[in-house]
Amino acid sequence: MRKTIYIVFLLSIALLLAFGTLLGRAKKEVFILDTKTKFFIAGNEVKIQFTSNSKTVVPQLYIIHSYGKTLLVGTYKNGKLTFKLPELYAKKTGTVSWFLIASEKTIAQGIFEIIPNKNRQTQIENYLGPRSILAGGKEFTMMVAVPTDGLDNPVMENTPVLIKNQFLNNITIDTEKTKDFIAWKNIFSSRPSGKILVSTECKNSATKEIETEVYPNIASDFSINYSRNHDFADGNQITTLSTSVIKDHYNNIVSDGTLVAFIITNKTNIILKTFGTTINGIATGQLLHPDHPDFYTIKAYITGIAESNSFTIQYKAIIAKFNYAFSNHNRTLTVGPLKSFMNQLVPDGIKVTVKVIHENKLIETLQEDTSNGIVKFYISPDFYKAKKYRFEITTLGITQKSEIKNYDPNQQ
Repeated sequence: MRKTIYIVFLLSIALLLAFGTLLGRAKKEVFILDTKTKFFIAGNEVKIQFTSNSKTVVPQLYIIHSYGKTLLVGTYKNGKLTFKLPELYAKKTGTVSWFLIASEKTIAQGIFEIIPNKNRQTQIENYLGPRSILAGGKEFTMMVAVPTDGLDNPVMENTPVLIKNQFLNNITIDTEKTKDFIAWKNIFSSRPSGKILVSTECKNSATKEIETEVYPNIASDFSINYSRNHDFADGNQITTLSTSVIKDHYNNIVSDGTLVAFIITNKTNIILKTFGTTINGIATGQLLHPDHPDFYTIKAYITGIAESNSFTIQYKAIIAKFNYAFSNHNRTLTVGPLKSFMNQLVPDGIKVTVKVIHENKLIETLQEDTSNGIVKFYISPDFYKAKKYRFEITTLGITQKSEIKNYDPNQQ
């Protein structure tokens, strides 16, 4: 019995000693945070230091950073456990969370913030757009400035940024404060057209100018006129159509290259078109004179935007009648020489048509162009075998009818 009591007594002493040893170790494994600062400057060294008497447990520091997550191994010296943030992480601003981990347990945790470095030269990225707007004050271009420190970190919130713009004789400077990393301003167009030059400045760092073009607004209605050498329908000369100086509603001359369509309607309601593009606000189109008496009603359009007045041009006949003759047993018809308003020969290429008619029925229509004022037609016996034909000859808007011609060999 005494032996049993003695064994129990020894076991109790052993258990008490083991428990005391564990308590001693637990007390020694305490880590106290020495680094009290909550803010570090980007680009500077970032260290987290602890005081510990532990010689058996070396914890690791788990870091959650905007660049990612990583696990740091510290250095232990003279009872101080120090963790150094990698240089890449130390250059990037933002909130950093840390967790001190030992034996897969979190011993301590905290957060700190890396703020922009005010001692480094500020850099600015500018974005301007759209790069073209219309005059009139309704459209705008937006300047967005992104100021950063020398490590490409956005500057602190509410940092003032000067946004400068120049238009014609006016220079405007506005102060905008950064919010969510950017400072911005809408710059509206004015009534005149021209260029807006924009630049920014922050902490004595200035940018180059960027430009936005202010184009004239859409065209307003305009007028048209014409000029020509004469009013004869000679099929040769040119009538020039031209617009007034086309402007927008704010008195700006429209952009070069604005397309103007001239729509021409003749007396038979056939529609002709000619086009011109503006240079210094004026568009011109060219129109060939007709080869017969006619009148043209003309109006111009900038499609879907503006239109002009309309007017009528009249073209007079250059001849009242013309000569023609039959020869070679009426098989050759010679028309001309055709002469114009000064008794000069008509230009080459004047169209002459001949209708071949037999017993009041149209058999064929022949067409040739003049050369030196004359054109010839051959009435071939291989195709025209009837004994009698008559002819209607038309040129320059004038039609003349021949007598009935006999093609019977027995009567010639």
